[in-house]
Amino acid sequence: MTPDEVITRVIPQQRWRAAAWLAMALVVAAVAAWELQMRRLGLRAGDLDDSRSHWAVERRKVATGEHDGVVIIGSSRILFDTNLDAWEEMSGLRPIQLALPGTNPRPHLKDLAENSDFAGLLVVGVTPDIYFTDWPGIPLFAGLTDFWREESPSSRFGHRVWIELQRRLAFLDDAYRLGTLIDRAVPLPDRPGVRGPIRDVWKLAEVFDDRQTTMWPRLETDEYLRDHARWVWGPFNGEPLVEAADAERIAAESRKHVEMIRARGGEVVFIRAPSAGLYLESERQGQPRARTWDRLLAVTGAYGIHFEDHDTMRDLDVPEWSHLSAASQPKFTRAYVELLMRDVPWLREHVARRAGP
Repeated sequence: MTPDEVITRVIPQQRWRAAAWLAMALVVAAVAAWELQMRRLGLRAGDLDDSRSHWAVERRKVATGEHDGVVIIGSSRILFDTNLDAWEEMSGLRPIQLALPGTNPRPHLKDLAENSDFAGLLVVGVTPDIYFTDWPGIPLFAGLTDFWREESPSSRFGHRVWIELQRRLAFLDDAYRLGTLIDRAVPLPDRPGVRGPIRDVWKLAEVFDDRQTTMWPRLETDEYLRDHARWVWGPFNGEPLVEAADAERIAAESRKHVEMIRARGGEVVFIRAPSAGLYLESERQGQPRARTWDRLLAVTGAYGIHFEDHDTMRDLDVPEWSHLSAASQPKFTRAYVELLMRDVPWLREHVARRAGP
């Protein structure tokens, strides 16, 4: 071959446009099939995963004053067991929902008392085996007292895009990602007598706008899923056992923050939502009411509602022993809001003011 010779390679003609359309059709078909399968499992579009960003949106409403004066903090029980529409229907006030699954509300009580000018009604849900310990909570929601201030613009934008996608597609549910399903399909057995380190509750709730959270209907009817959730809450052996000294310390800490909010013209109330079965028995052993709930109210001087004290709150449906069913949620909400409106002057006055002359 001489230097003047040029090698010409002939590229076979391909139907690139047809190939692109075929690839697109396969992707659309695969997504559609996966979407249909997820809907058969009980998922639905419009069920929004809870997340740090979702919570931060609501927390910023408190900071900017975009609220009706009522804020709810606590763990998952007050989150699952409160119906925001029922609250608003009864009082004309729509609460900001800041309760977090598996999370101690005391740091958020402290944050609202010490780092805000909040002067409304703070409803604090008390789950005894969380409130009366120093357990920080699940990692997903760690550091939120700073995150809502520091969240980047890209994170806020990404959250908005994700929410809009979830309004239209059911398969985006975080609890039913493909990787998660594979992990469940290939379980690694625990050694005899050893409880595995992964205690994923799978899907427990549906989440909507304003973080309105309701038990996932399938959990109420699927025995396997219900029993799995109960296993996650256990073992039911009265642990953690709350020592009297720790209970007094926690009550005194709560009193300090309650008094700070009251000094600004606000009010704080405590709600003990229903539990049942072995979970309730375990709480009675490990966190005796006289040592925990009763001391909390006595030391803080706050108004409190314990579900066992009221006929309207007993015998509600608690399928997995820790959270109310979708049908019982508004019943419990109406029952406790009725008591708050009757017994808490702050709420009575603000409801009357909202109603006008």
